[in-house]
Amino acid sequence: MTVEQEIRDTDDQFAAAFNRGDIAALVAMHAEKALLLPPDSPMEKGGKAVEAGFTELLEAGWKNLKFTSVEIGSEGALAYHVGKYSADVPAKGGSHEKVTGKYVDIYKRDPDGAWKICVTMFNSDAPLPT
Repeated sequence: MTVEQEIRDTDDQFAAAFNRGDIAALVAMHAEKALLLPPDSPMEKGGKAVEAGFTELLEAGWKNLKFTSVEIGSEGALAYHVGKYSADVPAKGGSHEKVTGKYVDIYKRDPDGAWKICVTMFNSDAPLPT
């Protein structure tokens, strides 16, 4: 399997885990000392930060996360992935609104051969609904 396909498969697994609320699976896709760079928030590091960051989104009511790859590249044990996302987020009146955004993930191959996200940065294309 190519690196590109492995990264695309990880995206599919990530979206599926997020949409079913499987925080443990999301954390497992990240390196032990992963950096999470969310919008409008300080940088966080490590599995607890990854867990807290994605728990916050799920508890806020984010759902139906989808990814579209834009570019994937690799050199040796490092790879990057640039893409777009869409998700339904809570809006006024208890409804949900579709939002779009972009992300960059940097992957590192673990000694066991698995690709793990070691840096993830994302933000929306427009302000989130209030």
